[in-house]
Amino acid sequence: MRAFTFLAAAAALSISASHALAWDDAYKGDGTADASRQPLIQAYPAANYCPAGKQPVIVGGVICCGVPTAGTYYNPVSAPRPVVAMQKSYLPRAYAPEGEKGVVIN
Repeated sequence: MRAFTFLAAAAALSISASHALAWDDAYKGDGTADASRQPLIQAYPAANYCPAGKQPVIVGGVICCGVPTAGTYYNPVSAPRPVVAMQKSYLPRAYAPEGEKGVVIN
């Protein structure tokens, strides 16, 4: 009977304490961030399927509809690059002649 009473008390204590462990674990944001600064919202050059008064914008890497607070988004990877003429290189090439052992560099 004593063991049952002890186990019942331990179970009641652990159940009542479980709420205290998860009481205030919600993320409340970065404590060092300045709340007065607004995020950078750039206009995104795409077809406008947004409601009236809004246009495609990019916020934190996500494209959505909104009002831009900065300039147009510029992606340096998709920018046109100058075409450089490639010269033909006459480097020696390795080949394996039929019927012979080994590789010949010519």
